[in-house]
Amino acid sequence: MSFQFKPPVATENAVSWRDLVTIGPEHDPFWTRVRATQLDFLARYFPFSLAVAVGNASVVLAALAHMAPTDILVAWMLVQTGMFAHFIRRQVREARSGRRTAATRRYTVQVLLEMGLVGTAWGMLFASMLPGLDPSRLALVVGMTLVGIGTTAYSTAVFPLAALALSGPIAAGTIVGVLRSDWPFSDYVLIIMLAFVLVIARGNALTTFAFIARLRTQERLIEQEEVVRLLLNEFEANGSDWLFEFDQRRNLTFVSNRFAEAADSTVEALLGRNWLSLFTDRRSAAPLFRAVVRREPFRDVVVRVRVADQDRFWSLSGTPKFDQEGQYRGYRGVGSDITDRQKSAERIVELATFDSLTGLVNRRIIHTAIADGLSGPTGVALLFVDLDRFKAVNDSLGHSAGDQLLAEVAVRLRGVVGASGQVGRLGGDEFAVVLRSSDAAAATALGEQLIDELSRPFRLGGADARIGASVGLAIGPEDGGSVEALMRAADLALYDVKGKGRGTVRRYDREMHARAEARRALELDLRSALAHNEIYLMYQPIVDALDERVVGFEALMRWRHPRHGEISPAVFIPIAEDIGMIGALGRFAIDEALRTAARWPRHIKISVNLSSLQFDQPDLVEDIAGALRRHGVEPRRLELELTESVFLDQRESTVRTLARLRDLGVGFALDDFGTGYSSLGYLQKVDFTRIKIDQSFVRASVEDGNESTAIIQAIIALADRLGMETTAEGTETRAEFEAMRRLGCAQVQGFYFGRPMSGEDAMRHILRSEPLIAVDQAMAEDILRDIEGLSPPRSRRSGEAGYGQSPAAAEPTMDPRS
Repeated sequence: MSFQFKPPVATENAVSWRDLVTIGPEHDPFWTRVRATQLDFLARYFPFSLAVAVGNASVVLAALAHMAPTDILVAWMLVQTGMFAHFIRRQVREARSGRRTAATRRYTVQVLLEMGLVGTAWGMLFASMLPGLDPSRLALVVGMTLVGIGTTAYSTAVFPLAALALSGPIAAGTIVGVLRSDWPFSDYVLIIMLAFVLVIARGNALTTFAFIARLRTQERLIEQEEVVRLLLNEFEANGSDWLFEFDQRRNLTFVSNRFAEAADSTVEALLGRNWLSLFTDRRSAAPLFRAVVRREPFRDVVVRVRVADQDRFWSLSGTPKFDQEGQYRGYRGVGSDITDRQKSAERIVELATFDSLTGLVNRRIIHTAIADGLSGPTGVALLFVDLDRFKAVNDSLGHSAGDQLLAEVAVRLRGVVGASGQVGRLGGDEFAVVLRSSDAAAATALGEQLIDELSRPFRLGGADARIGASVGLAIGPEDGGSVEALMRAADLALYDVKGKGRGTVRRYDREMHARAEARRALELDLRSALAHNEIYLMYQPIVDALDERVVGFEALMRWRHPRHGEISPAVFIPIAEDIGMIGALGRFAIDEALRTAARWPRHIKISVNLSSLQFDQPDLVEDIAGALRRHGVEPRRLELELTESVFLDQRESTVRTLARLRDLGVGFALDDFGTGYSSLGYLQKVDFTRIKIDQSFVRASVEDGNESTAIIQAIIALADRLGMETTAEGTETRAEFEAMRRLGCAQVQGFYFGRPMSGEDAMRHILRSEPLIAVDQAMAEDILRDIEGLSPPRSRRSGEAGYGQSPAAAEPTMDPRS
């Protein structure tokens, strides 16, 4: 059992005992509200309580009136009747005016005095009447007194001062009357009365404490709501989100201006409208509806709405509202228009699924299609399609034409494959086709159809373009049980077909994997070959065709593998280009060749091959210039051999690099002329000093005669017209040498004059040639006269000393780079 008078309340709502017996400052808003609430409570319930008390008292007094002094009785009746009428008249007046009397301190004191007057009239009546009553009648009046105190206590439950003003005089008069009587049980009656009054006072105090604490809470909530309202107004003014509220019937009770703008409406038109009517797409709004039905909060729910004949996307968050009694009152929330963000997200999803250029699915979807096929009962066939000659089209017609070509290729691929499979773009000019069947014959036939379709001309703008295609095929799960393994198999098959002629379909076999593993092992070994001194240079002599003297050497790179022995440059140079090592090998070749040439006579030149990929190195010119300075070699002695692949990209940066190298004073030789595009444009772009005729023409000039001879004559005539010299590569027999000399070729190179040799052997080769310097000049002049009638005269370079060489025995045919 608790005997406390003051209930526990939150610290911020604390109420002191002083608050119970004060009417507060005049202009304090809180105490003005307290007074107004107390007076309102009193005005509603006190007249009725007074009427009941007077009615009960009148019944009793009717029988006991002769026991009360006449003047006291008359005064009591006048006071009760007058005050009752006064209270009724006040209520009628306030009801007619529609407003309460202001709860000022003065008016509150007036009301307390009025109640004190009523209570004093009762107290005087009981004090004067009780001493003359017999015990039974005395008990009746005391009981009536207690009923009156209890009745009036209800009407003053939240107004302790009013209770004291009214019930205090009544209790005091009753006590005085009982003490003046001769009632033997007066002591017991007084104890009972005091206990009753104490209970009434405790209830009044607890009720008032709770009442004032509740008002304090309400006041603080009002202040907080005002602050929140100001913050929300500030939020709406400066933010992009908007606010809304709806009641328990889901009718909007508040919308911000931004909400109205988002809904293409006005605030007035939206207020009272059912909130759910805004959402025409019930599927996207379903999570929202479920949350509202369950009265649960919702957060960042994206719904589709129709506004001004456009689809918009809103993101909505809300929490349910409950009053102090826990009754559901609706929702309040915040929303924003996220249409732009949603469309961007959808675009991102699209980009993550489809290739933006061709409209085909991308690699991720191809992975999924392969995985589905591998897990299905029929297996899967995977075709990798790589376009042939696409780069040439892209370079010659421009990137926009290349993009158009890729889009047209996608259309043709879809047309051939149809519903039998999935077509996707893996990147660049490589595509993939996934067939829902492991029938190798059908897949091969489809691959051939694809090649035929892509080999037909493409109309790009005003020009026709012809390309081709190569196809690598792998069957799953036979060739690969996982997505990665099957794609690896198809890629190996494609790599194999591209290395063996292109334009056909090749299915994966185990040997391809073995070759790939062997290549991978070579890649790893090549990365450390320079550090382990496995890479070295050999030098093949170049001789003057007239007197067979040595005029230079070509540096040829070799790789002596610790396990596999000598590996051909035709094998490891492409690997070096693929793995990004060609730059390091190129720097080694330049530095080592110049270091060796520095020990030779100053008229002996050195030729070094440059890969087209070396022109991607920004420091190529600086590397060559540094090596020339480091080894003291004159730039005119260095000749850089280039192939036509250097010019296929048609990049201005390549031309600028060549110009800077030419400014150094080095020479350029166009290697393997006649085997590639043989475009005269290359000869105009770069100031070449030499054209090297490919060994295939040299060999054919002896074997099949006229056609190759005519080609060689044309090349020599072109070179002479442009002020360039010519070198015939791969001269392996005396007959080939004589043919080249007779046709007017300036220099020859091949096994007939020497195999590739080490730098030391090259030096000894030069020294052994010294005794032959004094070759019979008459013989040389006879040879010159013999060939002058067979070919156009060639220009002789001045300042070159003559070195002759006795030819060695003929060697088997070999590539001079091998």
